[in-house]
Amino acid sequence: MDTQNIDQKQNESIVQNRRLVEILMKKVNFLRAVIYILVAGLILVTILIVSLSIFSPEVGNYFEDISHSLKPPQASLYLSPNVANYKEGDEFNMDVMVNTNGNNVVVVAAYLSYNKEQLQAISIDLTDSLFQFVAEKQIISQDGKIKITIGKPTPGINTNAGKVATIRFKAIKEINPESENISFDFTQGSSLFSGVFVDDKQGTNALNKTSGAKIFID
Repeated sequence: MDTQNIDQKQNESIVQNRRLVEILMKKVNFLRAVIYILVAGLILVTILIVSLSIFSPEVGNYFEDISHSLKPPQASLYLSPNVANYKEGDEFNMDVMVNTNGNNVVVVAAYLSYNKEQLQAISIDLTDSLFQFVAEKQIISQDGKIKITIGKPTPGINTNAGKVATIRFKAIKEINPESENISFDFTQGSSLFSGVFVDDKQGTNALNKTSGAKIFID
C-alpha cells in the first residue's frame, strides 16, 4: 500500500512538472513572438523613413531637423592668425572669429587674456563685425584683459567664419612662447566669461571650444 501511494505521488509530481514546463514554454514562445513583432516593426519603420527620405526631401529634412534639435548646440571662438611672428615695436591686428556650427547666434561675448609683459593691446575695431550693437568693449591694460560683448537681433548670424572684432596689438618684448599668450577666458557651461548665445529664447550658451594665439616676438 505504501509503495502504491509513493508511486501515485511520484506520478502526480511528474504530471505537475510537465504542466509547469508546458506553461513556461508557452510564455517563452509568447515573449519570442512579441520580440519578433517589435523587431519587424522597427525594421519596417526604418525602411519607410529611408524610402520617404529618398523620394520626399521634405520628410528627410523633417527627420534631420528633429535629430539636430535633440543635440545640444555647439559653437567655437578662435583667433586669426593663431600663430604669428613679429619684431619688437611692431603693431599688428588679431581677428576674433566665431564658428556658429549651423546655429543662429544673437550674442557673442569674447573675454581674452594676454601677456601684458610681452604685448600691449591698443584698440578694438568693430567696423567689419557681423554684429550690430555693442554691450561691452573694454581693454584693461593693467590686468592684461579684453572684454567684448556684441549682438545682433533675431535671427542673428549663422556662419563658420564670422568676424566678431579686430584687436590691434603692439609687440613690446622678445618672447618664444611654448603656449598661447593670447587666449580666451572660458569655462564650459559658464556664462561669466566668453560665450556664444543662440537664438532659442532661452539664452543657451553654445560655446564649447576656443582657440587662442601664439605670438613670437624677435
